[in-house]
Amino acid sequence: MFGLGRKAVSVPDGQWLEREGERFWLPWKRHAQARRLKLLVGSNGPRLTLPPRTSEKAARAFVAEHTDWLWMQRSRHADIQQTPLAIGAEAELPWFGQRLPVHWQADRALHILREERQWRIHTSARSSDRQLQAALLQAYRQYGQGWFLQRTQAYLPALPKAPAALRLRPLRSLWGSLNAADAVTLDVALLFAPEPVAEYVLVHELCHLLQRNHSPKFWREVELRCPDWRDHRDYLRAHGPGIKAEARRLFG
Repeated sequence: MFGLGRKAVSVPDGQWLEREGERFWLPWKRHAQARRLKLLVGSNGPRLTLPPRTSEKAARAFVAEHTDWLWMQRSRHADIQQTPLAIGAEAELPWFGQRLPVHWQADRALHILREERQWRIHTSARSSDRQLQAALLQAYRQYGQGWFLQRTQAYLPALPKAPAALRLRPLRSLWGSLNAADAVTLDVALLFAPEPVAEYVLVHELCHLLQRNHSPKFWREVELRCPDWRDHRDYLRAHGPGIKAEARRLFG
């Protein structure tokens, strides 16, 4: 139940979706500050967030309109959780919103190259899946470091100083942080998201060199450099759990 002014709006806690003999529960989460209906993908799959005055009829119509997307997200989330990367298997790897095919090549040592339209992975007879995970993480960190450092250059003139360091590593819940020594740490899984989304997180952390808080002044600094930051934040809220789940699958 919603308690809003003179009249409360009653909606269910969710609904069952069914297709070809499969079914799953879509939770509905009512939020007093929500301004529009929104589907988000969490660690347990999609959920629907509703503004307070949304009727059950409007919510069901919105879900019906996005049914295909919901089933795609559910399937993709299940695939990410269940399918580890194995040497020699047909696979695609994410790179800034794209999925590039993997070309396997026999060699004397494990080595990974990101080419324009594919990943080329050299493996030996002694290479193991665990070694592949470690090498893949190192490759993403190496290529990602160059990308983020290049993007950082454009923002330095308007900052009081450059970050002391910029590091990429897997982060459990955060997308980035700035420590007391002015070193920026970014989640390597940002390399799976579209480039503008990854750059937004970089801008967010660089702006903490100006404002070490999340005050209105801080967000004005972010908006000055990234006017679409709200859209990018919404993207991470919707797709972030799936992105992080895929990082766990690939990197272990």
